[in-house]
Amino acid sequence: MASLAEPSVAKADDLFVRAALDEANLNAVRIALLQATGDPELEAMDVIDVPFWAGAYQFKMLDPKHHETVKAKAINFLRTGTRSRCPKPSDTDLRRLISLYIGEEANDYIHHFGSEELNFADFPRGVEWAGAVPPARRADFHIIVIGAGAAGLVAAIQLKRLGIPFTIIERNPEVGGTWWTNNYPDARVDVASHHYQLTVTKNYPWNHRFATQPELLEYMRHVADTYDLRGHIKFRTELTDASWDESAKQWRVTLKGEDGVVRTFNGNAIISAAGLFNSPNLPDIEGIETFGGKIFHTTNWDHGFDYSGKKVGIIGVGCTGAQLMPKVAEDAGELVVFQRSPHWVSKLEGYRDPVSDKTQWLLDNLPHYANWNSFAIFHTLCASDGELHELDRDWRAKGGSISLPNDALRDNVTAYIKSQFPDDQEMVAKLTPKFPPFQRRLIIDNGWFDALKKPHVTLETDGIARVDASGIVTSTGKHHDLDLIVLAGGFKTEQYTWPVKYTGKDGRTLEEAWSTDGARAYLGMTIPDFPNMFIIYGPNIQQRAGGIFSWLEIWVRYAVQAIANMIEVGFDEIEVRRDVFDAYNRRIDERQGKCIWALDDLKSYFVNQHGRQVVNSPLSPSETYLASRKPNMADFELS
Repeated sequence: MASLAEPSVAKADDLFVRAALDEANLNAVRIALLQATGDPELEAMDVIDVPFWAGAYQFKMLDPKHHETVKAKAINFLRTGTRSRCPKPSDTDLRRLISLYIGEEANDYIHHFGSEELNFADFPRGVEWAGAVPPARRADFHIIVIGAGAAGLVAAIQLKRLGIPFTIIERNPEVGGTWWTNNYPDARVDVASHHYQLTVTKNYPWNHRFATQPELLEYMRHVADTYDLRGHIKFRTELTDASWDESAKQWRVTLKGEDGVVRTFNGNAIISAAGLFNSPNLPDIEGIETFGGKIFHTTNWDHGFDYSGKKVGIIGVGCTGAQLMPKVAEDAGELVVFQRSPHWVSKLEGYRDPVSDKTQWLLDNLPHYANWNSFAIFHTLCASDGELHELDRDWRAKGGSISLPNDALRDNVTAYIKSQFPDDQEMVAKLTPKFPPFQRRLIIDNGWFDALKKPHVTLETDGIARVDASGIVTSTGKHHDLDLIVLAGGFKTEQYTWPVKYTGKDGRTLEEAWSTDGARAYLGMTIPDFPNMFIIYGPNIQQRAGGIFSWLEIWVRYAVQAIANMIEVGFDEIEVRRDVFDAYNRRIDERQGKCIWALDDLKSYFVNQHGRQVVNSPLSPSETYLASRKPNMADFELS
C-alpha cells in the first residue's frame, strides 16, 4: 500500500485510513493534529467522560459531534505529507495540550507525570550530571544492581548514560525478571500495553492491547539489546549475602554461580531491583508432600507435563489463578478450582484483542498519535489519584460502604456476576466477595466465568483439609482425585530483598531492622544504617494508579540521582536520616487508617505476619510522585 504521506492516494488507501480512524482514540488524534498543525478549530472541541472498566475509571472521549470533522482533518493531513510544526513541544505547550485533552486545567501531578509519559524528550526520566564530574571520580565508583528485570535494566541504562560502572546480578539465565519467571498458560498484563512500557523505548510495536508474557519477555530482551547491557550482566548468579564495610565505604557481596563456586565482589552502592514478586507462596497443607501425582507452583510451570484429558486441581483464585484457569479448562479432562474466598472479577472490553494492522499503521504514521494514545491510558488510570481506595467518612456516616465511586463500582461488578449466572443464585453467592473492590486487586475476566459454566469444571468452596497420595480432601470430607495440582497462591510479598542477607552498620541486619512490625523504608527505597543502598519496589510503595513500569522508572531515577549527587559533591556515603525515616513512617501509619486496607476483615498478600499492610502506599499517587520525582538531599546524611 502506498504511503499516505504521498501527495495522492488511492481510494483503497483512503478507506484503510478511515477504518484505522474508526478504531482510534479520536481525542488523541485531535491533540496530535493540533500539535502538528496548530489548527484552532481543534482547540474548541468538547470532551466527555465515559466509564471505563465497569466504571472504575473515567475515559476522556471526544464528543461524538466532532468525530467526522477530526477524521476528515486527519485524512487531509496524512494526504499532504506535511511534517509536524512542533515535534518537541515546550513545557508550557505541553501543559496547554494536556489541558485541552482532558478538558480542564491540568494540575502539576498530571502535567509533570503526563509529560514524561508523552515521551517527546530523548530521555524524559533521564538522570543528568549538574556539572562536570572528573572521569576518575566516576570510574572509581562501582554499583551493584540486583536483578535484570525492568527496574534493573532501567538502572543500568541510567548508569551507562552517566558513565558510572555497574554490574547486574541475575539468578535466571535471561533478562525479564517476573516476565521470565511467570510463563504459565495465558499469562498477560492487566494494564494496556501502550502504558505498560518504559520511556526508554519509543512506539514499541505491541502485538496485543494487553501484552502476553512472551511479548513482554521479548520486549525486555529488546531493551537489553538496544542498550547493549548483556555484557554487564552475570547470569545464573545468586547474591546470597551483602555486608557494609564501614572502613572501605563499600558493600561486600557473596555470589554463587551456577557452577556452585562462591565468590566475593565489592561495590560502592547497591540498587536492589529484585522486585516484589520473587518469593513463591507455597501453601502449608497437611500431607502435600505425599501427593503421588504432579504438583508445581505457577512460577515453576512444567511445560513438559501434558495435562490434556487429566484431572487437574488449581489452588487459588487470585490474579494468577483466575487468569490461567480458562486456558487449563480447555484441555483438562476434569478441573477443580479450590476457592478459599472469591475475588472481584470484572469484564474489560478488548482485553484479549490484538493491535490491528490499521491501528499500528496509524501509530506509526500520524505524528504524535502514539504519544497521545499512551498519555490517554495513563490519564484514565491516574486522574482519580487513587480515590477508589479512600474511605469517605461522610459517605459511610450516611450508610454507604466505602465511597460513592467505590460503591458504584461494586454495584456494577455485582450486576456483571449476576448476569453471568442469572438462574443460579447459589453460584452468584459463591462468586461475590464480602470485601469492597480494590481492597484486594480487581481481576480482569479472562474467560473465568465462561470456564466455570463448563460441565467438567467444578468450583470447590469448602476448605482444604489435607492432601493425600491421590488428591485433595476438603473440610467436609469430599475427596477429589487429581493427576495434577497447580499452586496459584501468589507470592510472599513481605519478604523484601529475599533471600539475600543484608548486614548494614554495626552488624545490624535487615531482619533486625524490620523485626518490630515488618519491612519499612523511606519512600519505599532507603533505610537508616544501610548506606549506599536503594530498594526498588520496596515496602509500602506499590501505587494505586498507573502501570508499574512507569513507577519503576521514577523510583530508579530517584535512586540513581541521589547516588549521582553524592558522587558529584565528592562524598562516599549517603544514608537517609533517622528522623526523616521515622517521620515518613509515622505519616504512612496515620494515612493507613484512611484507606480501605484499614478495614478489619482484610486478608491478602498486602498484610504481613504482624497484621500490618506493607505493600501499598496509603499516600495518594500524586503525593508519591511529587516526593519521588527527585531526591531532596537534605533528607540524607553525606560523609
